[in-house]
Amino acid sequence: MVRLSVGNENQTGEEAQRSRIGKRVDAEEMELVDFAVDIDVSASISPWMRPSLGDWLNNKKDQFDHIVILKIDRIARSVRHLSDIIEWCEANGKGLISCEEGFDLSKPWGKTIAKILAVVAEAELDAVKARDKASRETMRKTGRWPGGLVPFGRRAVKGDAGFTLELDPEYGPTLIEMIRRFIEKPSFSAVADWLNEQGVPTAQDIARIRAAAGESTTRLADPKPRGARWTPTTVQAVLVSRSLLGEYVRANGAVVRNDDGTPVMRSEPVLNEEEWAKLSDAVASVKYGKQKGSTSPTVGVTFCMLCGSSLYFVKGDPTKGKRERYRCHGNKSKGIQACPKQRFWAKDLYPWLESALLGEIGHLERMESKTTIDDSRAAKLAVIDGRMSRLLKELQQDEISAVVYASQVASLARDREKITSQGGPKPVTVWTGTGESYTEWWQRSSIDERREFLKKHKVKAHFRPDVLAIDPGDLIENIRQQGVSWWDTPAKASQVLTPITPVSLPGKQYEKPVSLTGTEWEIVSRWEDYEAERAAQQAKAEEETKGAEGPQRVPAPV
Repeated sequence: MVRLSVGNENQTGEEAQRSRIGKRVDAEEMELVDFAVDIDVSASISPWMRPSLGDWLNNKKDQFDHIVILKIDRIARSVRHLSDIIEWCEANGKGLISCEEGFDLSKPWGKTIAKILAVVAEAELDAVKARDKASRETMRKTGRWPGGLVPFGRRAVKGDAGFTLELDPEYGPTLIEMIRRFIEKPSFSAVADWLNEQGVPTAQDIARIRAAAGESTTRLADPKPRGARWTPTTVQAVLVSRSLLGEYVRANGAVVRNDDGTPVMRSEPVLNEEEWAKLSDAVASVKYGKQKGSTSPTVGVTFCMLCGSSLYFVKGDPTKGKRERYRCHGNKSKGIQACPKQRFWAKDLYPWLESALLGEIGHLERMESKTTIDDSRAAKLAVIDGRMSRLLKELQQDEISAVVYASQVASLARDREKITSQGGPKPVTVWTGTGESYTEWWQRSSIDERREFLKKHKVKAHFRPDVLAIDPGDLIENIRQQGVSWWDTPAKASQVLTPITPVSLPGKQYEKPVSLTGTEWEIVSRWEDYEAERAAQQAKAEEETKGAEGPQRVPAPV
């Protein structure tokens, strides 16, 4: 058995291991069946999980009688793994022989010696991990790049003091264009589609392409490019990373800081603080956290009308006759129990929501809003507030001391007071037309885009078995911009878009309707009306299909 954690010349190489194992086999007068060769595989991985050795242990155990290794750390560096392999050998009648340590499980004291050596090997592995961790921490503190997957749009460059990151001449412009497009039109899906249309590889595939060309030392399990496509999730990961500011960020999102609390810089920033604040605002307007195990097209949009909790999507299982559905699970953190009988079939809920919303506003022109302000005061305040939030999170995670936190926050508080004491104009929101209706946009958009759109405009749909009430959120301003008032005739008789505040019409007293969502404006749809409408549409479609096929001909009687 041959194993190397890294294929380089600083270890006992593959050929040397083959040669010494071959000599031991000859000395024992055994027949060499084959070599199990695992290159770039760590000893911390279970023997059964290694590509080559695992295949022999799992699938070819009837083809050999002994396992011969150069030394014990080639097969295991933990007492647990060695004990497991010893028990496996005994249970399957196999021998385990080490060339250097000289033990043989088939001989007296072989098992005892093997376990003692495993303890030594495990201690050595711990020492290697500690040295590696200390080395990486030193590189972080000096702003050096310790290795790993390079963030998209950057590349690792070797200098006198080690590797650092810089904007990639090839993919850096693409990263900047990604940011520009997203700020202009916040949509993870739209950016992902654009990247896929342009044929831009993901960060992992870029690493594989460059490793194959000898331009990168990044080690990946699969060295061949996979042609992976960008998704809304991978775009989101790029756009929320503080590495765009040039800062060194740990895996948990904490910023690596100097002793005085200032962030350690590892590369030239892609964005300045104000640009980062603008991007963060755009991300916050559409960012959503996908529920674990959920493929819900309405996560964050649909709610239980009885308790106000989110409706959770439950996957179906056709083999057990279970259909996809939405259920109220309540809110345990707030002590809210799940509402009984609040269950909706997925095939009904989404079309109902779609029909109610488009039935009311589908014929209107889709408009987009943009909030502008003529001074940099808001941007500066956003930067300071973001820094304060970041420092508090790092203090809670024990990433910085209380002294550093207090010093940094005090300095930021003084800066904030200076800015807030200055006057300035208020933000102005402007709506502009897109030249297409809501129905046209809805039909050409993806489910992810629809969800992002509804969340961006704070649209919420509240369900109970007999009625749906939609809070239009910010879209009500869009409707007002187009001169649509509450007394206009709704597109469907089953839906009502009216203000909850009581008003009067000439010759007719207006009664205040009951609020279902607790908001001023609602789009209300009754289930019985929607079901009747759906049945009528289906009957019409069947009638049209029969008409297209022509009348049925019956043979004349003979």
